Amino acid sequence: MRPRNSYISLGWGLLLTGGLLVPVAHSLLKSTPLTALGLSLIILGAVCLVLGRTRPKISPEVSVLLLETGLENISAMIEELGLRSKGIYLPSSKTQGGQPQALVPLDSSLSLAAMDKMLPRRLIVKYGRNPGDMGLLITTPGSAVIRMLESIPGPTAAELEDALSYVLDGMLDVADGVKVAVTDKSITVEVHNPRVEYKNIRLYECLGSPLASIAAALAAEALGKPITVQKEELSKSKSLIELRILE
Repeated sequence: MRPRNSYISLGWGLLLTGGLLVPVAHSLLKSTPLTALGLSLIILGAVCLVLGRTRPKISPEVSVLLLETGLENISAMIEELGLRSKGIYLPSSKTQGGQPQALVPLDSSLSLAAMDKMLPRRLIVKYGRNPGDMGLLITTPGSAVIRMLESIPGPTAAELEDALSYVLDGMLDVADGVKVAVTDKSITVEVHNPRVEYKNIRLYECLGSPLASIAAALAAEALGKPITVQKEELSKSKSLIELRILE
């Protein structure tokens, strides 16, 4: 890919060339086409300068590589521990880390009543008073996305749909649209033309795909309630994600 500084160098070169060509073509050569060419070079130079200053420091390819590496490491750890419980996405009000995270309990029969305090900022946490009330507290792709939002959406379907559309379609460009439906006990998220590959690994069984993780973390933070990924149905043109609201 073209380095960041080359956009700026190209921009200044076009600006200087266009700035010299315009007065010469207009005053000395009396040439309208050359004057127009000079103005076009100035415009192109300004665009290149803007691109050079706004282009991300880390390329999308590097970001995907880091994401996949982190997910594979977490998946390997879950498999080594033999965890098969559904992960519970917790809002930031339930964790000391100040961000929504997912708890994967050792015991699948977790009772939310056992979680009587905020969970500490650790990987292995004790969430209840019983000896077996242990689990992994994981930072998910959804946790990172929440930090990128200027404000947390409200609990209505329209607000969640707008937020998810902004994240998946506008910010990350991994889908072409989102539709959300909310009931008292569940949230249905329909992602149109998803561009994130689903892998048959233990991590996805516990926490869902990256798209489901983002939807669950955002919903947990918006509603202020724990959320689990109940089911995912994937096709080439649509991903249907069913979230369950836990009380």
